[in-house]
Amino acid sequence: MTPDVARIREQRAPFEALEAEIVRLSLASPGDLHDTAVDALRYVVRFAKLGLVRARSGEDVDLGEFLTQHAWTVRHKLAPHLLDDHSLWGAMRELPGLVAQTRERRRQVLVHLPLDEESLEAEVTTRPLVVACGGGGGAGYGYAGAWTLFHRRGLQPELVAGTSIGALLAMFRARRRVFDGAALMAASERLSFEKVFRVLDMDSRYGLPATLRLYLRASIGSLFHSPEGRPLTFRDLEVPLLVVTTGIGVEALKHDLSWYEHALDQAVAPGFRARTSHVAQVAVMANIFREFLANEELLHEVVFGADPETMEADIVDAAGFSSSIPGLIHYDVLRDDQRMKSLLDTLYARYGITRLVEGGMVNNLPVRPAYQEVMAGRIGRRDAYIVALDCFSPRLSKPLYFPIQQLVRPNVQRNLTYANLYFPLDRTLSPLNLVPGASDLTRAMDWTMNELTPHMPTIERMCAPLRPLH
Repeated sequence: MTPDVARIREQRAPFEALEAEIVRLSLASPGDLHDTAVDALRYVVRFAKLGLVRARSGEDVDLGEFLTQHAWTVRHKLAPHLLDDHSLWGAMRELPGLVAQTRERRRQVLVHLPLDEESLEAEVTTRPLVVACGGGGGAGYGYAGAWTLFHRRGLQPELVAGTSIGALLAMFRARRRVFDGAALMAASERLSFEKVFRVLDMDSRYGLPATLRLYLRASIGSLFHSPEGRPLTFRDLEVPLLVVTTGIGVEALKHDLSWYEHALDQAVAPGFRARTSHVAQVAVMANIFREFLANEELLHEVVFGADPETMEADIVDAAGFSSSIPGLIHYDVLRDDQRMKSLLDTLYARYGITRLVEGGMVNNLPVRPAYQEVMAGRIGRRDAYIVALDCFSPRLSKPLYFPIQQLVRPNVQRNLTYANLYFPLDRTLSPLNLVPGASDLTRAMDWTMNELTPHMPTIERMCAPLRPLH
């Protein structure tokens, strides 16, 4: 059963705000209060927002109604001090009474509900890290810097989600539980634009024809094979991965397929150099996006890795479709692979779609799909701390891509309510720098690491285990 994530988020949001303010105030004035007291206050808040908790038996136990009155008490005693007065000391004056009430309510939960103490304590005291990475072409290579920084700080994502370039970088992160940046650097050193993209006539079956053909499997497919040589599926990954694509209904196509195939021919010359200015390329892409988004009801969000069926999909294929920008990049499955073709045929019938393309048209920053998977129990614990990395936020200082950024901005904003930390990358490579060399990749990583570093104390504190409330 799909959880009503909008309702869940609305119920949990006040307590998320309370804990965020506790952490902010404690980091702003280190040493004012002992960490044990701060942890006790955070424990009280986390306990009050409990809903479904996964028991040792594997059963999900709903504490929501059982804690309704208690949650109201916690919220209304702490909100005036934390959210109005921004006073950690004021909140601490409420702590003894709230600790006593929390202990008693916890005792009643364990007596009256089929929930073991170990599972209850784990849900309250741990916050798994979840990371969502948005689309934006070459601007997204800085995400590799975020993976590196998290790894150096001992932070292990329990689930990653991505759209377009975010899907490609998330795919590299998900292949191993311990981050292996060497594979990404090795790929950047051996790849060239000519190896990844080609201007060739190609049939289309599942993707939307475009000027450039993306040869993702030929360029990096060998990095995503099992020890037996089989292409990796979502089920094979050591870190759960979600990849967002856009399914296009038949009526959403305003032109015949050949029009999309040649829409950008005049902007791309042999050798893959811009024949006209980049303005022409971006203008054509913006017009194509605008046509599709004029009938959003004909566009469908298809999330690979979020159901048993797509768990069997090849991750390279999913990332390829997610990265196929209408008019510019075409990805398809034309090889003799009956398993993958059967899976896609089933998906197309289920959603009533005719083509899969760039996920950014429906969800350019996939926080909500990640939140939904967490609330469905995908990673066991439901109190995840979700970091949203956005490489394509509108910048008036970078007007070239502003039209497309504005078109996808509404779907990004709909996702932000599900994020605990929204981090827009400031310095990025050009979105049209689709296959950067190793030096460009290193620069992009360094920029992101430098920008994200000031946020790391908050992320580390939020994801560090709390002391149990003895």
